[in-house]
Amino acid sequence: MQFDVVVAGGGPGGSILAGRLAAHGRRVLVLERERFPRFHLGESLLPQSMPILKAMGCLDEAVDRFIVKRGARFHDDGGRTSRYDFSDAFDRKATFALQVPRDEFDALLLRRAAELGAEVREGWSVDRIVFDRGRATGVEATDPHGDAHAIDARFVVDATGRDALHAHATRATTKVPHLDKTALFSHFTNAWRDEGEHAGDIQIALFPAGWIWFIPFKDGRTSVGAVVSSEWMKGRRPGETVDALYRRALGESAVAARLLEGATQTFPAGAAADFSFRVRDLAGDGWLAVGDSGGFIDPLFSTGAHLAMYGALHGADAVHASLAAEDVSVDRFAEWAAAMRRGADMFLGSVQAFYAGTLTDYIFADKPHPFLRRAITSMLSGDVFDEGARWAKEMRARFPPTA
Repeated sequence: MQFDVVVAGGGPGGSILAGRLAAHGRRVLVLERERFPRFHLGESLLPQSMPILKAMGCLDEAVDRFIVKRGARFHDDGGRTSRYDFSDAFDRKATFALQVPRDEFDALLLRRAAELGAEVREGWSVDRIVFDRGRATGVEATDPHGDAHAIDARFVVDATGRDALHAHATRATTKVPHLDKTALFSHFTNAWRDEGEHAGDIQIALFPAGWIWFIPFKDGRTSVGAVVSSEWMKGRRPGETVDALYRRALGESAVAARLLEGATQTFPAGAAADFSFRVRDLAGDGWLAVGDSGGFIDPLFSTGAHLAMYGALHGADAVHASLAAEDVSVDRFAEWAAAMRRGADMFLGSVQAFYAGTLTDYIFADKPHPFLRRAITSMLSGDVFDEGARWAKEMRARFPPTA
């Protein structure tokens, strides 16, 4: 049986793309290696992702289930603090986001894809994309019993996340210089959080070795992750466990000590190392890559899920149009790929400027320039794909990516 589209991976990118195509009437198969729900990082969404959830018909359920995030507050150990409210962005149509435990959120999106008509198979691992004369024509996959299957498709989507199935198979990935960071993470109960409408704010604490995120959930848990430099990691002591390393990182931050006073860690810390990379090609004849399979940027501004969701929704429309035209050549996806590069570049330039200190100076400025502050807020809200807006040109000119 031939499918119109086979999607490798059922994370936010794969689920949204599959659901959107199914809603267009396409026969879509999603192959997901794991069984949901499953733990995943990337728990803080951006306001500009909310219209995507609305388009998928699941925004109301998401708002009901998860805590609303209306801004981001930055702290440092010198006592400086600065809050950015999403309602101050240039585009005020999307003024809030959500803080989501990814096991619940990803399961919601995968279920929505099935409700819209996509066939979903969990426990299936895609081993490789099959090509015929340079065009993707399907995949080879392994089912939960270990049996191999060849599955034909008119189009293939790589949504395998940081596994980046196609990019790694073709050696098309490159590390981003100076972003060789390590994230150490766990959850806490009874951590400090703001009150009222600010209760869902993300807190970002700078300290000498890096920065720490505090992401509150509706059930009282808080995701806490320390992103540290490779130089700091070189000081790991003999026999020091990941959990001990995590505790030591948190102990070096005065802000973390204050926010976690009286809090209880709920599970031993995990780690993800050296995770930022770029991918040479986002699309080809008969295939495209969405989400982290098309590259991953440091988690500082919670960009991963947003790039995946935006790329999936608009990528699905591009795939649908290409199938209708019976032309799935790479040229059909040039505009989509350019938009994705444009958005990723703004995020990357901002992240690099943060670590270099230039963006940090603006974030904590005593007398911030109103226009630039709104521009930073717009970037933080995820409004990064507009090529012509004056504020976007200003951000790109001030904070260009260096790789």
